[in-house]
Amino acid sequence: MLTGETRNQIDRIWDSFWSGGISNPLEVMEQITYLLFLRRLDDLHTLEENKSARLKRPMERRIFPEGNDDHPRTPRPYDNYRWSRFKHFAPAEMYSVVGEHVFPFLRTLGGDDSTYAHHMKDARFTIPTPALLAKVVDLLDNVPMEERDTKGDLYEYMLGKIATAGQNGQFRTPRHIIQLMVELTAPQPGDVICDPAYGTAGFLVAAGEYLREKHPSILHDARQKEHFHHQMFHGFDFDNTMLRIGSMNMLLHGVENPDIRYRDSLAQDHAGEEEKYTLVLANPPFAGSLDYENTAKDLLQIVKTKKTELLFLALFLRLLKPGGRAAVIVPAGVLESDSEAHSTLRKILIDENRLEGIIALPHWVFKPYASVATAILLFGRSGQTESVWFYRLENDGYNNDAVKSTRLGSEIPEVLELWKSRFSKGYLPVKSKHRFVSRKEIVENDYDLCERIYLSGYEYPSNVPLCHLGELFDITKGSAGAAQAEEGPFTFITSSEETKFHSSFSFDAEAICIPLVSSTGHGHASIKTIHYVNGKFEAATIVAVMTPKPGIDLHVPYIYYYLLAHKDELLVPLMRGAANVSLNTDRLARLRVPVPRNVEEQKTLVEALENANREVSISRLKLKQAKEKVTSQISIFREIF
Repeated sequence: MLTGETRNQIDRIWDSFWSGGISNPLEVMEQITYLLFLRRLDDLHTLEENKSARLKRPMERRIFPEGNDDHPRTPRPYDNYRWSRFKHFAPAEMYSVVGEHVFPFLRTLGGDDSTYAHHMKDARFTIPTPALLAKVVDLLDNVPMEERDTKGDLYEYMLGKIATAGQNGQFRTPRHIIQLMVELTAPQPGDVICDPAYGTAGFLVAAGEYLREKHPSILHDARQKEHFHHQMFHGFDFDNTMLRIGSMNMLLHGVENPDIRYRDSLAQDHAGEEEKYTLVLANPPFAGSLDYENTAKDLLQIVKTKKTELLFLALFLRLLKPGGRAAVIVPAGVLESDSEAHSTLRKILIDENRLEGIIALPHWVFKPYASVATAILLFGRSGQTESVWFYRLENDGYNNDAVKSTRLGSEIPEVLELWKSRFSKGYLPVKSKHRFVSRKEIVENDYDLCERIYLSGYEYPSNVPLCHLGELFDITKGSAGAAQAEEGPFTFITSSEETKFHSSFSFDAEAICIPLVSSTGHGHASIKTIHYVNGKFEAATIVAVMTPKPGIDLHVPYIYYYLLAHKDELLVPLMRGAANVSLNTDRLARLRVPVPRNVEEQKTLVEALENANREVSISRLKLKQAKEKVTSQISIFREIF
């Protein structure tokens, strides 16, 4: 854990960059990474010197050569390149040494054969002034870097300051969600772990920390130690800045030489990478799409699509060894979209692989970057899916506010405990929270994997015939813009609960009107109310208008009250979208409702409700007349006085 003093020191370093003219947080992080790397090189060189002195023999591996460099104007001793030397120089001299000598030297370290040296070959020194460099070096020199845990926590704290989303829908994954995914997959000492959307190395770092804690012997057995440092961790990214930052994150968490490579995971062919990894952990970019000609052909063989989130899922299946497993974050669209590509990939997951779990995340998890519906997908590459465990995570330990303040009652410990014991005899499902869903039920729902369907908590009555809404009603959309309310005699139906009016009408019928867009904003599905109308009315384009088919023996208010009573269990689960959540009329038409065969029975069931509704209508009319009377009396009062 970082002390308050250490956090304050980091904050001062960050503030120094901003006041010194570098405001891009990624650039700040990159420059700090270079300086930490230089400090690390000096520490390694010092260890070699001490070893040489102790053994009384020449140094086996010199990081900084002997003698002077070959700078054409101002040759310098290589010894001046060391952190422990140049930190004592005057600002102007320090600036000259670091900019003109040390950084060109960094770019030549590729022959070092370590992943860190390799990613320093494009190092750019962008600190603008000697004063800023001297200040930052002085502040960094006072930050404790002796303990591995401290170094790792320190770097994570700095990464937390990168509060901007990357390009192409990249979001930094919250640390508690990373840790949840790592614990769900429980990495083992023999695993070969890959994150093909590497970013800042959060998943690989967390996997390494988990192994150190749960399998401490991994660093005492020579063969396992070699595997841990050189063969276990693999990460790909096509952003060189991220590769440098992520590499430093791994280094400061004590992983000596992971396989971190520049690679466009979706565009490059995967020969040599397929079926190579036993565990994939990732939060791939959600947004954007690729041209077919720029997409790896082996991925298009799995699913023909331009959508990056689907291509990444195809990639995960490609990378996993038979028997391998994965925990990845996907947008809600992957689980519920109706497109052919989405459906095809879900069928592949269910029919040709072992989909084990879906954990729906709160839509605010990725704030401040975005409010978007996402889920953790847990699957293995083997066999066929028999059942899927669904869990709705509603409290991740943080509030839905701008600062992500902590919240009591986090459900993450429960998720982990239930996941580990889900196959035990004592497991009990909880309505609207978690349960197993059989392969048969998923297939009956056309491979839809939306948790709202399976965790709605609703069960149809067993003794009443079921009919699809499309069999009972003609379903169309309204034609007026939602903002086009105007003075007029005709009721205007929008997604609002308030009664609005319009000067014209497009419908003259008995109808049920259902909003097609969520009433609570991005990433969250909800419907506040639905409407029953009878007569002339107008409807907005964001409203579905259901009018009874000719010849159907039906009491329309019965269907209205049934849908109103169960809108959260039946209508809301039909809504789709990771950000702009909406309901389409095709899904609405496929919804089944229980319909008693006898119309008189339908009328009896809702008679009390209809009477109460009539009383409400009468009261509203009286209230309107009373308001008009008050307005009239005020006008008279104004004329007299």
